[in-house]
Amino acid sequence: MSMKMSKQLPLVILVLIVGVLGLGLVRAKYQSFKTQQADDQKLQEIKELTLASSEDPKYRDNTAQSTKQLREKLCSLTARSAEEREKAVTAIRDFLEMPTAEVEYECNNAFYSLEEDRLIPAKGETYTVGMTYFVVDLVTNYVLQVDETPGTWGYKIDGTRWFSDQKDYDYSANYSQKEVEQIAEGFIAKHPSAIGNIDLSKLTLEIGKKDSGNGRVNYFFIWRGETRTVQYNPPLETCSEDLNKDVEGLYYNRNDVPCIKVYESTETPSISIAFTSGGQLINFSNELNGPVSRATVQLFPKWKLLSVGGSYVNYSRNSNSSNRDLGVFSLENTL
Repeated sequence: MSMKMSKQLPLVILVLIVGVLGLGLVRAKYQSFKTQQADDQKLQEIKELTLASSEDPKYRDNTAQSTKQLREKLCSLTARSAEEREKAVTAIRDFLEMPTAEVEYECNNAFYSLEEDRLIPAKGETYTVGMTYFVVDLVTNYVLQVDETPGTWGYKIDGTRWFSDQKDYDYSANYSQKEVEQIAEGFIAKHPSAIGNIDLSKLTLEIGKKDSGNGRVNYFFIWRGETRTVQYNPPLETCSEDLNKDVEGLYYNRNDVPCIKVYESTETPSISIAFTSGGQLINFSNELNGPVSRATVQLFPKWKLLSVGGSYVNYSRNSNSSNRDLGVFSLENTL
């Protein structure tokens, strides 16, 4: 190798390194651009679907196929990635102590605010396993709420009622209140991966009991913390035709629905769990860090509203105004 080539070699190597780094930078910027472009397109589609659900009369019928398809599309567009949701699935399986349980993702409570012209991120996701639904926190992936999926009922042609299947509960063991309390405490201590590390010793326990006869006894355990005042910035907005029209600060949104904003509230942190006297869990709710997002679901076929009859479920629309016509519902079990 000549002296001249030897002197030029470091320069050649430097040029190659710069070229490789430059190419990598260009590729990274291009990938970032493509990702941002895809996110922008998704956001625009969510906005358009929200507008359609609010303005197009065909989406007023919440049992219509077109409304169902719109709900499914919105739930899909606002969902976390499958990899992220897998963490929630793992927590649910740990809660159930069923590592192979079939966990189905339903929806989340994200919504597009037409008033603010932005997507309000989800705080909770809803999953189902059989006849049980789970609300999971998106930040921690901890299970915050567990309850039975409500059933439906209607009338037959002969005027008698029909009822959908309901969950069966075990009362065979007939444990005492103290024994069930120990089961409840043990359950909470046993599942930190699913519900977080919870120190019950710092909370005050309240116990309730419901005896329905024939050995059907349920026990309810609520551990409460100290009451606190919570400030909201931005304020929480609730829009509903059911609002008291004389309440101070009431206003109407673009859909002419009465709304009110809440800037602070007083809440008592709590965690509650209920068991049958047979030791079977009935429901669970963790509100130590504030109220739990209500279960947000599509209208499952097994829950669909009927043209006649009624439902065990109060289908109350999400309290956020821009979600009022999406056909996405929160659940209140009235059983």
